[in-house]
Amino acid sequence: MRTPTDTINGYVTDMLALEEHIEKAVACQLQTVEDNPRVQADLRIIQRWVRLHIANLEQLTRTRDAATATGAIKRAGSSVLGRAAGAIDLLRQEGQPRNLRDDYAAFGPAAMGYVMLNTTALALEDEEVADLAIQHLQNYVRGMIALHYIIPAVVVQSLRKEGLVAREDILTDVFRNVEKAWVLGKTVQTETAAESTLSQLPS
Repeated sequence: MRTPTDTINGYVTDMLALEEHIEKAVACQLQTVEDNPRVQADLRIIQRWVRLHIANLEQLTRTRDAATATGAIKRAGSSVLGRAAGAIDLLRQEGQPRNLRDDYAAFGPAAMGYVMLNTTALALEDEEVADLAIQHLQNYVRGMIALHYIIPAVVVQSLRKEGLVAREDILTDVFRNVEKAWVLGKTVQTETAAESTLSQLPS
């Protein structure tokens, strides 16, 4: 029978494996955006977050004597995170906008992985891991929001490189549409959460 520590350590090492794959993908993106200093600066901030996550998780695995990330990612139970990491490897050679899109796609499983880790740690009364998970989750949410602004600019730049007459002034409209979508999503999320909570209350 697995102990609470074993269960939490499994999540920690899975997240370490995924973070390492994401770091490699972001490092690759940095090499392809050298002609766009603004995008490169934003990606360097994201890279620093990911490297910080890796350092934190490595320290955690050492102090808790957890299994290695390599062993964890091969376990039968790590299929979701494993597929996300594999997708990064397979798609890394695509065009620049698609590469960034795939970075965003990897951030989603990472964010949900930290939601699961935070939930597990809180449920099993491990405050240290719960706090670390929420810190990393917040960084990924910030990264996902940032990519909503980075990717459209890169798309326009890519279209121009293909010889197309692409308007850059439409980026303001794109950013406004993104912000509206986030506000709508937050409203729906709040209403859905309220309904879900209320449905569980005794009548």
